Amino acid sequence: MQEKVTPEEKKIIREFKAKLFDSYWEKFGTFYLHIIPHPNLEIGKRGLVGEEKEAGIVLVFGPQAVKELKAEADYLYVELQFGFAWEKLIIPWDAIFRIYDKAQHCITQMRTFEDEITFEPFKEKPKPKPPESKVIQVDFGKDK
Repeated sequence: MQEKVTPEEKKIIREFKAKLFDSYWEKFGTFYLHIIPHPNLEIGKRGLVGEEKEAGIVLVFGPQAVKELKAEADYLYVELQFGFAWEKLIIPWDAIFRIYDKAQHCITQMRTFEDEITFEPFKEKPKPKPPESKVIQVDFGKDK
């Protein structure tokens, strides 16, 4: 029988996972996250395919594989490369099962939670509008 975990304990576990992720990001060149299926997990247009829907997915984090990265209180937002395509991911801290680095022979297995969490989804910053041109364009192709 599984012990009931309080919201405060879940918060502490999420913070621990975030700090552990930060340590791996800063110290190791390439490392891996094993993510289990979760109601709030988003993997771009790709989603989970095949056996990943049951066993989860292992994601590679490294200098060439990550385009954008932002850690929030309840989730990690990242743009990762899958083959030649970039996908936007929202990974709840509750879905991270393992983090490991093969080169260092270091692995941490953590508790996961499948509860749906309510959080404000990551919103991309709007791209600034280009300044309006003050150049007058003349069409020299027309005859009067």
